[in-house]
Amino acid sequence: MNIQPIAVAMVRVAPFGCGRAEPRRQLYFEAHIDEAREIVEGCRDGSVRGDECTNAERALSRNEAKERSKRFLGDGKAYTPR
Repeated sequence: MNIQPIAVAMVRVAPFGCGRAEPRRQLYFEAHIDEAREIVEGCRDGSVRGDECTNAERALSRNEAKERSKRFLGDGKAYTPR
């Protein structure tokens, strides 16, 4: 019985067969803010780990910065005194 071909096949399949998907990116979470909030909550309580935590936190920070900027600058129209 030749075990070498089986071992080579297992080595080639093993990295891909674990079923772990690539973490969602920051842009995804920027488009899905509610989902980013859920992930950040999971990161804080320890149920979620990895790169998704970082990406979701960055997306929330960026969203908060945009909201702050919007409140400060207004709707972007020029100010005309009355």
